[in-house]
Amino acid sequence: MASLKHTVSNLQQKNSMSHVFFLVVLLVLVFAGAIALRYYAIEPIKMVNASMAPWHKENSWLWVCKLPQCIDQVKKDETVWAELRNQETLVRRIIAMPGDTLSISDNGKVSSGKLKFRWRGENAFIESRKIYVPKKGDTLYFAKLNDVEQDYAISLLSEQGIPFFIKTTLWQGEREISVEQIGSTKLGNRQVSLKEIDLLPWQDRILIELQIRQSEPGNAPIKIKREIYNEDSTLIEKFVVEDDCYYLACGRGSHCVDSRETGYFTKSRMLGRYMPEPDRVKKAITDVARKHFGKFIAPKKKQNQADPPRS
Repeated sequence: MASLKHTVSNLQQKNSMSHVFFLVVLLVLVFAGAIALRYYAIEPIKMVNASMAPWHKENSWLWVCKLPQCIDQVKKDETVWAELRNQETLVRRIIAMPGDTLSISDNGKVSSGKLKFRWRGENAFIESRKIYVPKKGDTLYFAKLNDVEQDYAISLLSEQGIPFFIKTTLWQGEREISVEQIGSTKLGNRQVSLKEIDLLPWQDRILIELQIRQSEPGNAPIKIKREIYNEDSTLIEKFVVEDDCYYLACGRGSHCVDSRETGYFTKSRMLGRYMPEPDRVKKAITDVARKHFGKFIAPKKKQNQADPPRS
C-alpha cells in the first residue's frame, strides 16, 4: 500500500513539473510573439497634433501594420505612416495613387477620380494645376512636365541618387535676359539670392516672374526656365521612375507638411498602413458601455467647428 502511494506521489510530481514547464514555455512563446508582433508587424502611433482632423483626433492612438503585404494593399483615401527624406515620420492620407492624375485648384479643391477633397485655408497653390503621379517604370520627359511636376521630378532624381545640377535662365518671350534681374526681387520681405534660384519652388518662381514683368517694358511674358544636367554636363531630358509614387495630404491646409511641399512619397518610404479594426472594436465597446452605463460616463466632446470638413 505504501509502495502504491509512493508511485502515485511520484507521478503527480512529474505531471505537475511537466505542467509548469509547459506553462512557462507557453508564456515565453506568447511573450516572444508579442514582442515580434510589436516591433516587426504592428506599431502604435500617437497623433501629437490636429493635422489629420477630422479623420484622426489630436492625442489619439493609431495602430499601423508594417508588414509588406499591408503596404502592398494601400488604397486611395486611406491613412498611412510615411517617412520624409530627412528621416522624420508623419501620418497622412493618400489622395492619389501611382498612375493617377490629380487636379488641384487655387482654392485648395482636389479631385482625383471619384475622390473629392479640400484643404481648408490652402494658400500654397496660387494657381490651379494638374499633376500626374508616376508609377514604377514610367519615363518622365522634363519638357512635357509643368512647373509643379518638374519640382517633384527633381526631388525624385535626388532620391534615386542621380547626380545632377540645374541651370536657370530668364526669358522675356523668346528673348533671354539677364538672370541678375531675379536678384532684384523679393519674397515677402526677403531679398532673393541668386544662389538659391535653381531650387526655388514653383510658387516662388511665379511671384518672381510677376515682379520682373512689372519692371520690364514690353508685353511679352516673363518666364524662369530650368535645365537639368548630369555631372558631365549632358542635358537630362528624361529619366525612368524606379518606384511607385503616392500623393499624401494633411487634413488641414496650412502649417502642415505633405506632398504639396515635399513632392511624391515613394513606396520605399511608406512605413505602414493604418488598421481601423482596433478603433472599431474600441468604438463598439464604448457604444455598449454608453448605452448601459451612460450616466456614469462623461459625454462626448463636441467636434471643433474649426476642423476642416471631409468632402
